[in-house]
Amino acid sequence: LGLELVHSHESVAEIANLGLVFLLFMIGLELDVKEILRMGRVVLLTGLFQFPVCFGAQYLVFVAVESAGLKFGSGSYAAMYCALVCGISSTMIVVKLLSEKGETDRPNGRLTVGILIFQDIWAMVFLAIQPNLASPDLVILCKQFGMIAALIVLALLYAKFVMPAVLFFASKSVELMLVLSLSWCFFMGVTAQLPWVGVGMELAALIAGVALATFPYSAEFNGKIKYIRDFFITLFFAALGMQIPVPSLKPILTALLVSCTVLIFRWLGIFLLVYMLGGTPRLGILATLNLSQISEFALVICSLGMGYGHIDASTLEIIIWVFMILSIFSSNLINYNHNVYQSIAWVSRRICRNGLSHENEEPTHEDDRDILLLGFHRIGSMLIAEFEHH
Repeated sequence: LGLELVHSHESVAEIANLGLVFLLFMIGLELDVKEILRMGRVVLLTGLFQFPVCFGAQYLVFVAVESAGLKFGSGSYAAMYCALVCGISSTMIVVKLLSEKGETDRPNGRLTVGILIFQDIWAMVFLAIQPNLASPDLVILCKQFGMIAALIVLALLYAKFVMPAVLFFASKSVELMLVLSLSWCFFMGVTAQLPWVGVGMELAALIAGVALATFPYSAEFNGKIKYIRDFFITLFFAALGMQIPVPSLKPILTALLVSCTVLIFRWLGIFLLVYMLGGTPRLGILATLNLSQISEFALVICSLGMGYGHIDASTLEIIIWVFMILSIFSSNLINYNHNVYQSIAWVSRRICRNGLSHENEEPTHEDDRDILLLGFHRIGSMLIAEFEHH
């Protein structure tokens, strides 16, 4: 396909897999357990139950569609994989857009990020089960989870007793901190790959990131690693694209059906749960709009599923189309989420007397704050010009 400069995706797949490792390492850097516990009842319970609700409802729909004659691939787990990966939203897209809008610390932003964190945890659980999904064995599963627990204990002990001194010494040089964080990631990955451990390098990278998430340098790590990650993620998507045959109508129409199903059941799994737990309609609607896409992690899970023989390339092709369709659609939804809410509120008031109100979100500590600028050299003048422009 295309210019035929590279004749096999295996030529870039090995290097491209590093993108997955960096991506999961960065996701782990955002999973601060202490922050999760401080998020409140609505965030915790919605995050805990959103994925099971969406996965269960979508799985029933996809099985019914398959029984009607429309297949999601020739693999025996095609419908299950489609339902599972469609229950996870994109951390990369959502966090980037919310950060640009300055909404990560607002109520809808905190709820959105909290749900994303729990989705990543559910994905980590599935990654642990995935290798033995075709022939589940209780002894093997117990051994797998035991090794994962041992890796977590090793990572936490190392992060508690060794890393503080190392990072304090390295904090004088940002480049040295970057090298040390990547060394830590690959140390955990190599340890996981030992024959008697048998844990995937991707899961080990996630655990390595979680161990560093409590450090104040985690944001600095994310800021530096993202450039390396973007390079290898580009290769990863290029390798995925090389596996897609010439576009045909059937997978695109199937992807449209799956996309519509995702959008419908996001309201069941997010808005309805938030409303039942006592959250405001505005909070539930904005979080639902923010999470109306599937994750780049879905492509990781499907790629690994192909390697384990659970699904075939046709399922991955459908998921890639779903990812592209919903990424474009949801990016605009996030940028105009408050306008969309106002439109929904207006329609609801037209239909029902007790419709949604133009309620405002509760203020945060970021509201009504003065800015004091110290110094006015090149960077300061650029900031002032940017403020005046907006």
